[in-house]
Amino acid sequence: MAIRVISAKKFAKKLKATIQRSGRLGFTEETAKYMNLADEKFAKFAQDDESGTLYLIITDMRNEDCFDIRSSSGYYFVPAKMMFDSLGMDYENNVVMYDLVRKPPLDETLEGQVFMMKSRISKRKDKKDEDIDT
Repeated sequence: MAIRVISAKKFAKKLKATIQRSGRLGFTEETAKYMNLADEKFAKFAQDDESGTLYLIITDMRNEDCFDIRSSSGYYFVPAKMMFDSLGMDYENNVVMYDLVRKPPLDETLEGQVFMMKSRISKRKDKKDEDIDT
């Protein structure tokens, strides 16, 4: 019999990203650390045609499908405004936050570290509010 303990430590981190009002996908500090984000890493996105599920792929290899990962004052983001616009995301009037769920079985197929993006959308309280680091 093979029994193993499933450690709570592995599930203690909440991985999150938010589309800012500017259209950039910003990562929490905890998420950036978990993903080992750096300026020399890149992001790709994939979408399941049947379910519409969106996936984020973090990779070290740049190609024509990749977005740059950028940083400002230690804060990491992906400038993906045009992609989110094409997907019909209303991030100007809504807070669009993603819970990121690690999906290792897809890493080889999608050529990177894969995360399923589970969206949580809520109405912005006031358009004058500043974008915040989630």
